[in-house]
Amino acid sequence: MTGAQPNLPPDAPIAELAVLVRRMVEASGEPDGFSAEAWLASWLEEACPALGGQRPADLLRAPEGVTRVRQVLLCMQSGAYL
Repeated sequence: MTGAQPNLPPDAPIAELAVLVRRMVEASGEPDGFSAEAWLASWLEEACPALGGQRPADLLRAPEGVTRVRQVLLCMQSGAYL
């Protein structure tokens, strides 16, 4: 993965989430020059209203947090509001 890495434990599922984002972008019409990895690294560090204002990176330390982050990403693709 290229770009800045969030401060996460080594076993955090960043690669898995990056694959998910890449698939979402491909399904939506992949724009030229878009880096799923760079976007994900940035998004993980920003407060997310759908996560109660928490940073997604803060939730990746527990399996249930990973599930919540994955759900938010999938809702982004479908346009569903949380």
